[in-house]
Amino acid sequence: MDPASEKACMDPATLVSQARRQLEALLSQPTETVSRFEPTEEGWLLHLDVLEHHAIPRTHDLIARYEVALDPGGGLRRWKRTSRGQRGQMLDES
Repeated sequence: MDPASEKACMDPATLVSQARRQLEALLSQPTETVSRFEPTEEGWLLHLDVLEHHAIPRTHDLIARYEVALDPGGGLRRWKRTSRGQRGQMLDES
């Protein structure tokens, strides 16, 4: 199957699930939310928010945002942390 038709067949929920599973395996941290999901020429781009440190109260939890690039079939191509802060304090939206 060529990349264009492979990309067209991918269900967004499946892609998000794959991205979360792959990032969690690398970081050994749970993902919490998806704040960005879009197609690119190379595949897919997602922003996943990851709980890096649990605190009490929860408003002091440390959350990191990761940019995740997937190939057309949902395989992880690259990832990087783009921001980090306390829960509810991450305001940078690109």
